[in-house]
Amino acid sequence: MTASLEQLRRCHFAVDLGAARTRVFVKGAGLVVDQPSAAAVNTRTGALIAVGELAEKMTGRTPDYIRVVRPVSGGTVVDIEMAQRMLRHLLGDKMRRSLRRKPILRAAACTPHDADPVSYTHL
Repeated sequence: MTASLEQLRRCHFAVDLGAARTRVFVKGAGLVVDQPSAAAVNTRTGALIAVGELAEKMTGRTPDYIRVVRPVSGGTVVDIEMAQRMLRHLLGDKMRRSLRRKPILRAAACTPHDADPVSYTHL
């Protein structure tokens, strides 16, 4: 689905889930998230340990049961569940605060033009 420029102007959130960095723009606040697209997960419990810069710093320095993953590779979401968890963690309070002010939010998410439909229907 292609959005018009007018439709994009009405959006409150814009999310760019890239292979290297995840960026989130909030209308009125500007760029609120600019973090590496990485997440550290405990493989024993499935708990999310760190996201973004902290997870990036953990790469190669963790015990065997902690794995640093990149849910986006080559412009395509390869791990939908981890991408969702990473976005929820990165947005956290920013989204809750906006929901209190405006109960109906519009969001735009960037995806590559040749992305698999599964990649963008679940985000």
